[in-house]
Amino acid sequence: MGSRILIAEDDLSLRTVMDKALSSQGLDVHQTGDGSSAMQMLQEDRFDVAIVDLKMPSLTGLEVLSKVSDLEDPPHVIIITAQNTMSNAIQAMKGGAYEYLCKPFDIDLFEELVMRAVHDRQQLEPTPTVLEDRVGAPSSPDSRTLYGHSKAMQSVFKCIGRAAGSPHSVLVSGESGTGKELVARILHQESNRSDGPFVAVNTAAIPADLLEADLFGHVKGAFTGAHTSTQGKFLAAHGGTLFLDEVGEMPLALQAKLLRVLEQKSFYPLGADKEVKADVRIVTATHRDLAEDVRSGHFRRDLFFRLNVLTIQLPALRDRVDDIPPLAKWLLDKHSASGSIPERALSEEAIEWLCHYTWPGNVRELENVLVRAATYAHGPSIRVEDLLGPTGRLTMRRTGAQEESFEATLVKRLRPVVRTFPEPENGEKSDLFDLVVDTSERVLLDLVMKRMEGNQLRASALLGINRNTLRRKLSAHSLDADSYRAHRGRKS
Repeated sequence: MGSRILIAEDDLSLRTVMDKALSSQGLDVHQTGDGSSAMQMLQEDRFDVAIVDLKMPSLTGLEVLSKVSDLEDPPHVIIITAQNTMSNAIQAMKGGAYEYLCKPFDIDLFEELVMRAVHDRQQLEPTPTVLEDRVGAPSSPDSRTLYGHSKAMQSVFKCIGRAAGSPHSVLVSGESGTGKELVARILHQESNRSDGPFVAVNTAAIPADLLEADLFGHVKGAFTGAHTSTQGKFLAAHGGTLFLDEVGEMPLALQAKLLRVLEQKSFYPLGADKEVKADVRIVTATHRDLAEDVRSGHFRRDLFFRLNVLTIQLPALRDRVDDIPPLAKWLLDKHSASGSIPERALSEEAIEWLCHYTWPGNVRELENVLVRAATYAHGPSIRVEDLLGPTGRLTMRRTGAQEESFEATLVKRLRPVVRTFPEPENGEKSDLFDLVVDTSERVLLDLVMKRMEGNQLRASALLGINRNTLRRKLSAHSLDADSYRAHRGRKS
């Protein structure tokens, strides 16, 4: 008989599909439709893997997960859910789930995941790590949250859940505006240090000569102007979490002292002759490539290894485009609910523009743009013009690869024109520049207007110019805006 599998899922059709798929792999599959009977079956028989739906009658998946750790020989638990929220993912992984799978899922990938869990169970049989009394506990109602349904963000949520119960240092990396401090706060909230303080320090914002005193404190008279003693951020975070943002900007001399604190759990405040101890968990963040900084000598190798025990990489917003429409709506709803902006909805053209913009400032920039647009918009709908702002300052930005490809294409097209264009004689000037620029502008306007089927609002957004400028340029090139409406329904 094959390895024993329990499926606990209240949707009979899905339960049947999973049963059939796993049975075809030679597994001994048992199934139930509610949490209480699932728990009873787990207590009475041994199972290698339990596939448990998050939302079930009588007992939820998280409640089943919390009780599994009390079993003498607990199975690997795979949580499945259609409610793929950050909180659910974190709680599942923090509670010791083997994996967290969002519906709908590919059945082949599902089979592969279960077979891997069966193999790991037979080879290693690890005991799930469970934070007692916290599995399934809701986060503080006023706590901020990360938002995203993309695979990239689900991976982040699972990493947070796994790291939350660990005492080790966590390095959070990602571009500016992706939410690194927010991740640090969530790690603290979901850890067994949540009753202790959370202290954040932006190491790049404090002058190097003041940073040491700010972190480690000083005694009275330690330096000019030190009229009183201060405890510093390490002692302020005692029993909790110390978040060091932009740690890659820390001076090398201070990196050495930080390393010693991590190793010894104690330090000397400036001017003190007695060590003090500080029980803190360190979470650091950086937008830099610290491995490259180590190679270039700008960051200590030994400190890098101390900080880089657990890592969480936050994706750029442009790398999870599918998240942008629901994220934008969520941000607008959040701010309108607080009363900081009027209630607004995004037009279809505005949503399309948001998805094509590259967001160098990531979620922070998106939030700022939406707040400004909602504040100044006329009427209940946010248009592309509202997103661009009064000066039309927001334009599409190209990535480095796109710029290189675009330039290479232009070179290829223009090289023969430049080579064969006749040189002027008798001191006259050529019209090559005007010819190329005017022709390029006319061709560009024509192509964009065809693509946007004569919609000047969308065309101006794509071009990164305001609507009045577009109208003026169309007139200058004798391009009739109304004529492009005939292209609707046809490919340009």
